[in-house]
Amino acid sequence: MRILLVTYWGLTNMGGIWTYMSQLAAKLREQGHTVTLMGSNAENQTLYLLDNNFSFDKKAFYSTLLPHLDPLNYPHLHAEHGIFSFELGRYVFEGGAAYLGLDGYDIIHAQDPIASYAVRRILKEPVPLITSVHGALAREAYYEYKALEPELTPEEYAGRPIWGYFRRMEALGAEAADMVLVSPPNGSASW
Repeated sequence: MRILLVTYWGLTNMGGIWTYMSQLAAKLREQGHTVTLMGSNAENQTLYLLDNNFSFDKKAFYSTLLPHLDPLNYPHLHAEHGIFSFELGRYVFEGGAAYLGLDGYDIIHAQDPIASYAVRRILKEPVPLITSVHGALAREAYYEYKALEPELTPEEYAGRPIWGYFRRMEALGAEAADMVLVSPPNGSASW
């Protein structure tokens, strides 16, 4: 089988998704499958296929899209900077994934809700899409915001548009998948 493992995030970052993807790819290859990995390279702003010289320049596409996403026509995108940033990033990811190609794979395995939703939106042919949920995007983003605003409470954050955006992206990513894989719980969350 030809399998694509794809993430919206940096492909070879230490830990987390990269560790999972590289271990999964190795095991699938041992079983005789052909595995391709797709993800971002933050240093040179590309989306690329690992072990392939084929990449997509995200910077150029950002510049092309920006003039078309003005606040008058898309006020919901400008409700909060984080929403605009992630939506622009998702559009660029979709363009890059379409450019790199999703044809010819028997299974696509997304590693996050953004990649899952984006891939489903651009698939031309019906291909099984598996999505792994490695964390809670909305909840994890709270800690990013808290680092910038130390006094921010979970309740205040939950009242912001970005919370609703991330929750919606999580739902859309899960709904886009034919199968969702989750890690077993290791504790309970209060929110």
